[in-house]
Amino acid sequence: MIISRKTDAECATFESLLNNGLSVIRSEAAKSDKRFCGLSSSDFEKEVYGSLVISAKNTEFEGTIQLITGHRFPDIVAKKYFGVEVKLTKQDHWRSTGNSVLETTRIEDVEKIYLFFGKLNTPPEFKFRKYEECLYDIAVTHSPRYLIDMELNIGDTIFDKMGTGYDVLRNSDNPIKEVVRYFRKIARKGEEPWWMGSEDDAEATLSPTVTLWSNLPEDKQNLFRNEAMARFPEIFGRNQTKYQNFAAWLAARHGVVDSSLRDRFTAGGQQSIEINGNVYRKIPKIFYYLQNNAKEIIALVSKLAVDEVHHYWGLSVYLKKDELVDKWVQLIIYYSRDILPKAEKFIVHLLGDAFGERGSPPSLKEAMDKYGLRY
Repeated sequence: MIISRKTDAECATFESLLNNGLSVIRSEAAKSDKRFCGLSSSDFEKEVYGSLVISAKNTEFEGTIQLITGHRFPDIVAKKYFGVEVKLTKQDHWRSTGNSVLETTRIEDVEKIYLFFGKLNTPPEFKFRKYEECLYDIAVTHSPRYLIDMELNIGDTIFDKMGTGYDVLRNSDNPIKEVVRYFRKIARKGEEPWWMGSEDDAEATLSPTVTLWSNLPEDKQNLFRNEAMARFPEIFGRNQTKYQNFAAWLAARHGVVDSSLRDRFTAGGQQSIEINGNVYRKIPKIFYYLQNNAKEIIALVSKLAVDEVHHYWGLSVYLKKDELVDKWVQLIIYYSRDILPKAEKFIVHLLGDAFGERGSPPSLKEAMDKYGLRY
């Protein structure tokens, strides 16, 4: 995509036009506070448009200003390059909800956008500012949207927090992916913003309802158990908070909640497990689920998104796609040592039996050799 750039002088000329339009709006509002305070969003857009048309007379912008109808971004365009997005509030503050992070309705060739904001209470007040300078955060309605603060300090924008620029983000191949990375970076353990997908599940949908685990059909319960063992290997450990990430993911992605999530993996207590004629006794129930669903779980691991693995597994580097399964095996063995400190041989044997000799990743083959185990 080729993007033309205007000089600072040309931007200053447009800002002069906006300043003159601001004066016109203030003058009109002073004549009738009551009329302005009763304006709808579309009416206010027309007022701003009219003020700019008046201010554009005998300037290079005369005849180039357009009021855009329909759900397009921005509301007003000048010289097919500059844009003005119009916002208002009836409250006594300078904040509002902005446009979608994806900007799928953005008008082509419009590169420099300003925000013209009306605070329509008594007395009405008005400001304009560069769009990107007043975007302080991101929130979600039906999609991620910017939050506006017309009084935001320089250096406090969402782009400053993310370490990027507005134009860099909007022109990236996948803006949402970058936003996901940022929010996951600042999330505390057990937090999972409900709207977040990954770069590999753009078609994913979110459930509009909240469902109790106990109301799920058995096949769905089993699927989510498998997902947990694939995505969250820490559940094989001993930490008291080991189910937090899974619980947050389950609620955020699928609208499923459960006050007894631990029981879904431990109910029934310890039992014996046989692997190739070897019987291992007093084994936690979670390993029974792993043994009986190993092929499905391994398939899920191989399909995980690299970004998700980096986040959920707490890795310092990004893995390659073909490294996921081997790393998962390493983590299962690592966490299981806490719950079965004297039975690492069992864990290795179980995984070796699940993968088979030809399918075993390098770290598992090494562990099988270490314990003299046969496939």
